[in-house]
Amino acid sequence: MTPEAYMKHYHCTACSADSCPLTDQEVRPACGCAAENDDASITPPVTCCCKSSMVEALRLLCGTTLGSLVDFDTFFFLTDALAVGSPLSTPKDDTDNICNPSAGLRRLSPCNCDLLDVTGTAYFAVPGNDCAALENLDQLSLCAIKAVAFQVMEGECPRDCDDSNYHRAVRAIRRAIQAEGGTTGACASCQAHCDCDDCCCAAGVLTELSSRNLSRQATLTVGPLVLRKVSVLGSVGSVLVLASECLNRFYLVCADSIEALG
Repeated sequence: MTPEAYMKHYHCTACSADSCPLTDQEVRPACGCAAENDDASITPPVTCCCKSSMVEALRLLCGTTLGSLVDFDTFFFLTDALAVGSPLSTPKDDTDNICNPSAGLRRLSPCNCDLLDVTGTAYFAVPGNDCAALENLDQLSLCAIKAVAFQVMEGECPRDCDDSNYHRAVRAIRRAIQAEGGTTGACASCQAHCDCDDCCCAAGVLTELSSRNLSRQATLTVGPLVLRKVSVLGSVGSVLVLASECLNRFYLVCADSIEALG
């Protein structure tokens, strides 16, 4: 399926001003809302630390430039217990220990801001174990997602070319983060970084990773997921945005779920 066909197929009806509060009036492939909601003006209180930041981070993919570059059928999602879209391998010296991501990102569930519509198989998040917990997955709880990985499509220009799809995506993400007012290195208060009062540990992690060195590289763990020498592009709320040129891959990581830094 071509990017144009994909975008056309998965675009849904744009929301009106009275519809789902987490969607915009702009038509978006992963953020649309097809139904009206009379009570949508009442935003429910945030009950988990990373959900609203992850929603805003996923919305970065809905921009015109980035949306045309992302392969929406090669996603990976990590929860405390599940690896969705790919089993995890035993960590070695690779950039990450994701095998072959093949989950599909579709959209936020229409007017249900707690669920993400996806496709794929859910494996137990145990490195070296490819036992499936649930096949033909349809939805994921946004509160449960700790990390997301996704690919951009290969282009005619090699990855090390300045006009490659990878570098175009990096520039688009940085512009989008700046436009959204995301953090890109400046220290900020816990309140500015956190989605709730119980995740203030995220502020220190965000500050450390965004300003620790000139190379802008980081090595870290998120539960069983290991990321080595990935580039720090910035953050959206309490979600770090990372990238790997050698894999053509990007990562959205909840800062409060990071357990160790290398």
